[in-house]
Amino acid sequence: MAFDSALSYTLFIHALVGVFVIVNPFGNIPIFISLTSKLTAIERRNAIIKSLLIATAILLVFALIGQTVFSLLNVTLPSLRMAGGLLLLAIAFDMLMGRSPASKIDESDEREAVAVTPMATPLLAGPGAMSTVMILMNEAATNDLQKLSIFLAILLAMAAAFIILINSELLYSIIKKDGSRVLTKIMGILLATIAIEMMVNGLLKAFPVLAGIGI
Repeated sequence: MAFDSALSYTLFIHALVGVFVIVNPFGNIPIFISLTSKLTAIERRNAIIKSLLIATAILLVFALIGQTVFSLLNVTLPSLRMAGGLLLLAIAFDMLMGRSPASKIDESDEREAVAVTPMATPLLAGPGAMSTVMILMNEAATNDLQKLSIFLAILLAMAAAFIILINSELLYSIIKKDGSRVLTKIMGILLATIAIEMMVNGLLKAFPVLAGIGI
């Protein structure tokens, strides 16, 4: 029982930190401000609320169906860990290099559609966040307490992102663009650490012999 509680706590922390870092609300502040520059204050607030609700729903759905999908595809957890780790490492590298999904955004999109694409996805609920929640839910297996801790972590991470993004103009006036870049790079380092740990765990599970040679 104590072991299950400790594992649930570990998964909760991994999910909370992982989702929050990948969602990267601080790095998305200038992007969201740019995307909603033609909206009124009320429209901007509504767009941010809508985007967070949609992104949260996407992550919860992927957390719910991810295990079933990968069971049908006969994908093993070690393979999922390694693939997810590689994806997160690529995202972390982009964050550290200062590259952003904003470069692929078409600013001529309809104002009403901006909250869905690109704000909700891929900026908030992108491939990295989706794969992370699916991997963690697969690790939880049939343990309801662990699954509940992951759902709670997703909700808390998105709630924190909501508080930051709903106050984006105020925060941007404080941290400015340079501050946003620094925070993004710090999050990139954290994400790279999570990604490498995920890949190493996947390798050790797939090739147990590696544990005997001190990898």
